[in-house]
Amino acid sequence: MTAQTTPPQTPQTPQTPQRNLPRNRLLRAKDLWDASGSSELTGGFLEVDDIGRRLSAMVDAGQLLRVQRGVYLEPSIWLQTAPWERHLIVAAAVNLQSPSTRFCRATALVMHGFGLLRPPEAVTVRTARNDAVGLHPGTALTGRASASTIQRLLHAHPEALDGGAHGPAALRTLGTRRHQYPRAFRDKLREGLGQEWDKPYQSALVRQRFPIPESLPAALVAGMWTWLEPIGLVLADTVPRMSFAEAVAVLDAYRAGRFGAQAEPGGALSAVEPWLSLVASARGRERWKVAWEFSEAGAESVGESWARVRIAELGFTAPELQRRFLLPHGVTCRTDFYWEDPGVVGEFDGLQKYRASMTLSGLDPAQAVIAEKEREDGLRSLGVRVVRFTWADLQDSTRLQRLLSNAGVPRSARSTGADVFYRDNRRAGRPRRAR
Repeated sequence: MTAQTTPPQTPQTPQTPQRNLPRNRLLRAKDLWDASGSSELTGGFLEVDDIGRRLSAMVDAGQLLRVQRGVYLEPSIWLQTAPWERHLIVAAAVNLQSPSTRFCRATALVMHGFGLLRPPEAVTVRTARNDAVGLHPGTALTGRASASTIQRLLHAHPEALDGGAHGPAALRTLGTRRHQYPRAFRDKLREGLGQEWDKPYQSALVRQRFPIPESLPAALVAGMWTWLEPIGLVLADTVPRMSFAEAVAVLDAYRAGRFGAQAEPGGALSAVEPWLSLVASARGRERWKVAWEFSEAGAESVGESWARVRIAELGFTAPELQRRFLLPHGVTCRTDFYWEDPGVVGEFDGLQKYRASMTLSGLDPAQAVIAEKEREDGLRSLGVRVVRFTWADLQDSTRLQRLLSNAGVPRSARSTGADVFYRDNRRAGRPRRAR
């Protein structure tokens, strides 16, 4: 009788059950293991590394996204989030991996509640090491997922947007850009904080709960605290490095108090002045001065600030901001821009205006459009001409010029002084080509 031998069986890798993973959270293998208390959550794995390997496999299968090395997220959260808010998801992942991170520049502005003209291209943090300065690209969100897996993922989330366009660009991650401390803070150029500035800098840092937009689940950053530089330092260090329009948008918001979780009192120059000494060049200081003098508290959005800059750059007279009109049916309305001499109202139509209507008045977007039409009819009945412009008109200045010229908006010889923003001086903060 011939003995039968049983072929050796290949051990099967236990599966991390996706249904058991915490929802609406940034995931790390260590946190999953620490929180489980048993093998149920981790699918029977005995080692943290096993959990990490399984999470990586889920990325390759399109079931998770890798936001930062070792930090994972459900694809639906990323893809349903507006492109300008994904930056905060990556910043939260950076903070989760390194809670002592000091956020600066554009990321600190966002965390302080400022709206920016365009989303930051990277998460901006401080480093004391010269060899660590620069852009550190992020990991691939989809890992080693095949093209067909990525297409299935996008097909399952048709709402995925990248700047308003559907497509694979919605799965582009953000890297981390590390900056040395301002030169004025360093005793030696190649070292971190000098002794004289170390204590004032550390004491000025802001410790706060990680900010999260209402569109994202609160559990994403539950219990997370972060360090960021104070508003005065962030403005002094960042504004001279921006384009003129970006700088004005930030300073308009600062003057108006449009930052923070709730509206703050209008920002004062005195809060920034102690930090202006760190602006290393005369060109940078001139940029700050020009942007500050052009800024106003009247603009109510980033789009309105950009429109103000465009109007001035095209040589038109400066409009009055937020002019009030009493309409025939007894309702008072405010207009974005008003030129009294020709009797022209300018209205910037940003998408957020209609989104905000749902929160502020309970109207849905369709009702908001109808209300805007009735408001416009009321203005015209007063003998006022209404001209509307959009983001596309601001992006193509010839379109905006044609709209304003046709409406009879007068010209002006006034100079913005913004030429200083367009001269070639990288040290003063020349806008760099996107990388």
